[in-house]
Amino acid sequence: MVDSTFLLRFLPELTILGAGLLVLLAERLGEDRRELFGGIALGGMALALLFVAADTGLAGLGPLRGVAASNADAPVTAGVLYAFSSLGLLFQGFFLASALLVALALLSRPSREPGSPVAYALLLFATLGMLLVALAADLVFLLLALEVTAISSYLLVGYTRRDPRGLEAAMKFYIIGALSASLSFFGASLLYGAYGTTSLTVIGHSWPAGAGSLASAGYAFLLVGLGFEVTAVPFHMWAVDVYDGAPTEVSAFLAGGTKKVGLFAFFLLFLGPLLLVGTLSTPAGSARESIQLALALLAVLTMTLGNLLALLQKEMKRLLAYSSISQAGYMLLGLAVGTGPALTGASLQILAHVFLKTGAFLVVAAVTALGVGPLVADWKGVGIRRPYLSAAFALMLLGLAGIPLTVGFVSKFVLFSAAIQAEGWFLWLAVAGLLNSALSVFYYARILKTMYADRPDPVAPLPAEPTLAFDGLGWGRASAIGLAAVVIVALGIYPQPVLSALGTAVQHFLTLGV
Repeated sequence: MVDSTFLLRFLPELTILGAGLLVLLAERLGEDRRELFGGIALGGMALALLFVAADTGLAGLGPLRGVAASNADAPVTAGVLYAFSSLGLLFQGFFLASALLVALALLSRPSREPGSPVAYALLLFATLGMLLVALAADLVFLLLALEVTAISSYLLVGYTRRDPRGLEAAMKFYIIGALSASLSFFGASLLYGAYGTTSLTVIGHSWPAGAGSLASAGYAFLLVGLGFEVTAVPFHMWAVDVYDGAPTEVSAFLAGGTKKVGLFAFFLLFLGPLLLVGTLSTPAGSARESIQLALALLAVLTMTLGNLLALLQKEMKRLLAYSSISQAGYMLLGLAVGTGPALTGASLQILAHVFLKTGAFLVVAAVTALGVGPLVADWKGVGIRRPYLSAAFALMLLGLAGIPLTVGFVSKFVLFSAAIQAEGWFLWLAVAGLLNSALSVFYYARILKTMYADRPDPVAPLPAEPTLAFDGLGWGRASAIGLAAVVIVALGIYPQPVLSALGTAVQHFLTLGV
């Protein structure tokens, strides 16, 4: 018999699972209204987010807490599949925030669009996998949770079923995802051979005597397999075509949500080896240096190539896709440095990206629904015709570029400062990050110039009589975009509470290793 206290610990996950099953049940009962499916999904996500906030110890939510304070950040023993860490709970909040924004925006698509119940159910199941990743304390548990998210995401990309570009993107995503999973599981098998266990606690706190080569090969395969998940260069090839072909709201979820799961998996797998004590003459020290250099190289390549290719793009979604690739490089930079402040900066960068990139793709979805074409040049005059929508988009682009008074500036400031404080060759990582941030300004500024300075094309006007509320956006998209914009500014002006919570959570994480 299952103990009730055990179930209480998984209230967020059970709520999301129940909401997903309820959506499918409603569809089987003959319902076909998107509003009903969206209401169930939003209710489940909001309730799960409330439970997660309570588990983090947020004041006033004590009665809703399922994870006792004594169980959070408790030492993890070998053989345990899951653990409740402060950082994991905060990342659960990040994942739910991304899913909530996308679920809101999906409400503005046609009410009886084919596949809408499937879209909401898959969104909920993908979110469930993300929540489980944040609890992982075992390598197999981690990879299986990643697959729950991945399989749901493949299907979500092609949920409309009648769009050939979406189906092509889904097939590409599936093929690359299968390759990524194969490499990751093979790497996990090598680590099991080296350590004799799949416990992340054991793997992260030691280097196997006599099996160092096997462990190194395992980490190499996992680096490649998870590199596909986070769109790190040179494993990024699939991302642009998938983001471009998927429904734009789904692209927002992939860029602002599911990619962050891979980054948290990087934290779980590679942070331990970076903390191993040893000089270059010892196996542990040599392994630490090799992994650190590999992560640093991955970060610089991802930042640089992503930005350079974004400069060449003429289509808005492809430009944002390459921009999203470059942003992953900044997050990997924090992991390569490996100090508490650097990981705090990387975590804040991930949170910033949830709202900046999700919001940016949702704006593109809204403008596309208004009749604007896929090219950046098609956005001429949008800043004048849709001032509020354009202001929100401009805010998101400025945040992605790291301009002050946005959360994007704060996250990059913390991240680059931590790299500088770490001294040594980490200073060059900070320089690479600063140069890439400056490079990104050029293509973000090009978009702003097109929206506000270029004269609109008279042969392709925006619809004069929008059919949806909020000036043609629909209340779902308008709410999601407005919420993202508010958070971007609020955390840009007053980030201290979030920074403090992340800093404390990172210190616990560094101590426990999971």
